[in-house]
Amino acid sequence: MERLFQPIQLGKLRLKNRFIMAPIKTAYGTPEGKVTQRHINFYDNVSKGGAALIILEPVSVTKSGREHPKQLCIDNDQCASELSKIVDTIHKNDSYACINLNHAGRAANPKAIGGTPKSPSPALCPATGAKSEELTKDEIEEIINGFGEAAKRAVKLGFDAIEIQCGHGYLINQFIGEKTNERNDEYGKDKLLFAKKVFENVLKYSKDTPVTIRISGNEFTKEGLTPEKNRELLDLAKEFGIAAVHVGFGNACDNPAWYFSHMALPEEPQYQIFKDIRKLTDLPMIVVGRMADKNKLQKIVDENLGDIIAFGRPLIADPQIINKMSRKDYDSIVYCGYCLQGCLFNVRQGAGVGCIVNPAIDKQQLFKTNRPLKCIVVGAGPAGITAAITLSKKGHIVKLYEKDSQLGGQFRLAPLFPLKKSMKRPFDSLIKQLELSSVKVVLNTEADTQLLESEKPELVIIAAGASPNLPEIEGLNSQYWITGVDFFSQKKPVKGNRVLIIGAGMIGVEAAEILSSEGKTVVATKRTDTIANDMEPITKAMTIKKLTERDNMKLMPKTTVKKFTDKGVEVVSNGEKITLEPFDTVILTAGMNPNNELYNKIKDKFEYVEIIGDSDKPQNIFAATQAGYEAAKNY
Repeated sequence: MERLFQPIQLGKLRLKNRFIMAPIKTAYGTPEGKVTQRHINFYDNVSKGGAALIILEPVSVTKSGREHPKQLCIDNDQCASELSKIVDTIHKNDSYACINLNHAGRAANPKAIGGTPKSPSPALCPATGAKSEELTKDEIEEIINGFGEAAKRAVKLGFDAIEIQCGHGYLINQFIGEKTNERNDEYGKDKLLFAKKVFENVLKYSKDTPVTIRISGNEFTKEGLTPEKNRELLDLAKEFGIAAVHVGFGNACDNPAWYFSHMALPEEPQYQIFKDIRKLTDLPMIVVGRMADKNKLQKIVDENLGDIIAFGRPLIADPQIINKMSRKDYDSIVYCGYCLQGCLFNVRQGAGVGCIVNPAIDKQQLFKTNRPLKCIVVGAGPAGITAAITLSKKGHIVKLYEKDSQLGGQFRLAPLFPLKKSMKRPFDSLIKQLELSSVKVVLNTEADTQLLESEKPELVIIAAGASPNLPEIEGLNSQYWITGVDFFSQKKPVKGNRVLIIGAGMIGVEAAEILSSEGKTVVATKRTDTIANDMEPITKAMTIKKLTERDNMKLMPKTTVKKFTDKGVEVVSNGEKITLEPFDTVILTAGMNPNNELYNKIKDKFEYVEIIGDSDKPQNIFAATQAGYEAAKNY
């Protein structure tokens, strides 16, 4: 591990250590490509954390290659000049700035580019649902020139390094791939020709600025790139004097799970890919992909699997992770669970990147209050814990009451789902942050009006969570039923072999995956046609794929359960009345109701009263921690 904190050369650039930040889409920009205050806050936070080099979010070299409407741009002098604000922010924190140049090709967002995506040959991008048209030669030349002009502007703006995106299913990768390049012209006969011309144009303007490339070591698709298929690209990079190769995985169109390093994927294949790439080139290797683990980092060092470590989402969860690792302060690290809920999901929604355990990543530094308040927070779920920690950081006197014997609320249940085991890392980190704070925690105590009045707090924050919604269905009480919370907390058992789940949202679908994998016959209903619409999209796609492949599992969207009888369950499915065979257990996952009774009783009794999280409006964990932070930071 110590070697990772020693300097290393990247071309003519001397890095102070061997940690860098990988490019992460932020969606903080404006449609015109302007830098916002959220950008400045974000890059200020991450560049203070000890990384030697910060690679900015991907920037498209032409408007036709944009991935989302809020992407930064460099295709003209006016929008390029905005990037200097970020460069200056990074430089003042003693870190180097690198620009990531890309063109999305078939992965471009039709709304962002105002038309149909273009690629070497017509091809569907399953991740966006858009089918591209074939690039003309004039359009190809325009994009090649765009890479060169972008490099020229980057050098002028003070960027210390340039990264060319050559993998992950984007345009250069599409020219290399057999499936995405079926052209009959010179760009089809020589599938490296486009990459060659891009390299020539970028290096023509890069001067002494080191240039790296990013590749997919393995796309994990049937016809996609493998380490061996990268050989010619790696040889080309060596020939052109590329300074390093940044090795990632997956494909933005065909395999986003590997591209975004989803929490459910195995880590062992990564090590083998690093070994295979190492055999193919002597270029320095930047390695990325769920790297924020000291044992994994030690393995990288011991087996010489990489020269430079890239952190992406771990720096969002804890911008200080590198500094903390350097002083072996592992206990205080807030670990990423690679759930993609606050980061990727928010970017796709256009809300901007965030984190379920770090709501402050795009915020300015908190300052101590001039008037410490006596504060009570009711409820130790993610919203309440976040509020308590934030109040503590501001210098308030905080007491946190929890009626249960354990901290965490429903967050405790998240790692119980097989695809979410790594969620234990951020959960444990959140609890640890509470333990390291000055907050006084009182468990096994339900705060009521009498207790609060006896404490005489100046600020009360109600974060008492929510309770399962119990739908009124005729005959329900004649059945053996439990709630989704009962199931995941194992408070009540599942009886028999046949299980009906009412409410195929995230909780219902997760329960269905577990039970059907155990061999039980499961039917999950949803009144609307949107199954698991509250689940992170990649997790949802992986889960639904599993469920639809099982003979003992049936998903029934647009289905309303009407009545339970001795003969079975009467439902209306797609407008048709049908009767399902009887079930041994019914699991209710039909939403949650806010626990707001205490708030309604005390809202006028104290100087300041807030209600947050599920107590206010049941939502997801990202919304809960954001609410906790926002409520507390105002005091």
